[in-house]
Amino acid sequence: MVYGRCLKTAVSGILFAVSAASADTIQQIGSYSGWDSVEWNAIGGLNDAADTSLDGRLDFIGDSADAGGYWGIHDDYVFFRMRLNFASVTADPFHDSHFVLIDAVGYGDDGGLPDYGFVWDSQSNSSDNHGLEMSILDSKNSGTTWDSIKMDDIDGLSGQKGTVDINGDGRDTDGYVQSVDGVATENLGTTTFLDFAVSLSYLTNQVSALTENSSWRVQFGSIDNSNDHNAIDADWAGDIDLTSSVSESGWSETIAIPEPAAAGLILIFGGGILITKRIFGR
Repeated sequence: MVYGRCLKTAVSGILFAVSAASADTIQQIGSYSGWDSVEWNAIGGLNDAADTSLDGRLDFIGDSADAGGYWGIHDDYVFFRMRLNFASVTADPFHDSHFVLIDAVGYGDDGGLPDYGFVWDSQSNSSDNHGLEMSILDSKNSGTTWDSIKMDDIDGLSGQKGTVDINGDGRDTDGYVQSVDGVATENLGTTTFLDFAVSLSYLTNQVSALTENSSWRVQFGSIDNSNDHNAIDADWAGDIDLTSSVSESGWSETIAIPEPAAAGLILIFGGGILITKRIFGR
């Protein structure tokens, strides 16, 4: 890997310390003690109006007052938070697949199709062989519209955890998922957060393409009542037309993910601009 370059980016949006009144938090995958220390940054481009045709657990939602997506860095983990149009998960109703899809800027030449993804497969939620998984684009079976995108397990194993998968090979600290319900909003009613945490060290060791590329665009996707191998056709964030062609316009704003050694160097400056700056190998 080559780290001899300067990483500098500005991400619009102020730092959100989002609170959840009367929330019920469920550790869906693993048990991470640092969730409350995460400083969440709103991600531009993922706000979405309610879709009344969808079950709320699948429906991404957000507006200018309460963003639809957030990201953060803390304690050697990268975090993503998606807002769902769902008031309560106390009964643990999930039996679906929820994705954080990643387009690594400058990696490959795939017309803006996803490169990788973090997916919580809650239909087959055994952490020993499913649960939180690392995925790659299934290029042979994917189309070029958003609702025809299919992902595959990075280890090529559909029913077990391989060495290169999140929490594979006996590891149990590569990644976590939690849900937080009862989250009040200004205009959207009561919502639910679904939070992902993935170790930067895991990415360095197993998915070098993401750590060699410091800039990501992201999207959120959901599949209704299915594992993570079918087309992502329930909902995508950002009010995009599911049948439209995948392009850069459908992705979030570009964000910067620092290497593990730089994760503690994120600085917040006045005016609500997030600046990350680190020179590697010097």
